[in-house]
Amino acid sequence: MKLLNIAFHILEVFAALAGTFFVLKNKDRVVKYFVYYLWLTVFVETVGTIPRIIRSTEYLNFLKGTIWMENDWLYNSYVIITFIIYAVFFRAYMKNEFFKKILKSLIVFFFLTSVLNLFFSDVFFNGLSSYSMIMGSILLLVSVMLYFYEVLQSESILSFHKSLPFYIAIGALVFYLSMTPLFIFNKYYSFRSNPEFVGIYRTIREIAIIFMYTCFTIGFLLCSKKNKSYS
Repeated sequence: MKLLNIAFHILEVFAALAGTFFVLKNKDRVVKYFVYYLWLTVFVETVGTIPRIIRSTEYLNFLKGTIWMENDWLYNSYVIITFIIYAVFFRAYMKNEFFKKILKSLIVFFFLTSVLNLFFSDVFFNGLSSYSMIMGSILLLVSVMLYFYEVLQSESILSFHKSLPFYIAIGALVFYLSMTPLFIFNKYYSFRSNPEFVGIYRTIREIAIIFMYTCFTIGFLLCSKKNKSYS
């Protein structure tokens, strides 16, 4: 399991490096902020290993019982940032002002309600927020669907598969739309009570992670080669 976590971390770094290469070559401001997010992901995943390190390292016993013993607070904050970044990313490539206004309203609504949910519940330090995951996945789906619809109404559809947002959309959709339902049910099962479900959850999660970051990396490299972020 540790080797898999290291492999996933390497995939995240590769995606961030590929994104950095793209930005250096194309100077795309929108993509630049998305690449910042990918490096934030690398940072969060690195910090997220601290609880495991504390538990396995005797001289760090003084940190037990502190905020660093759990990482739910970190990932609850990260999840909100993640879905906002995706929505802002796709909104930036839209030209339809009505669609842009819809997304802006949904982004504000998602941010405010997600923060309020964390504030008024005990989930911030005691588990990952199902509300943020569900509403964030819906926000992501709406963002991608509006973007796809606009592309379908334009001549860009002819070269859509060569655009960077296409790879970002496919990777993110496959990951979050496959993982969110499993995430919701996962908290009701333990390995002891239902090892089959946990095994399926882990397998799908591993495949989804590999697929998403591979999509990102391929997208950055192909679009860098074509010197084009979108059609």
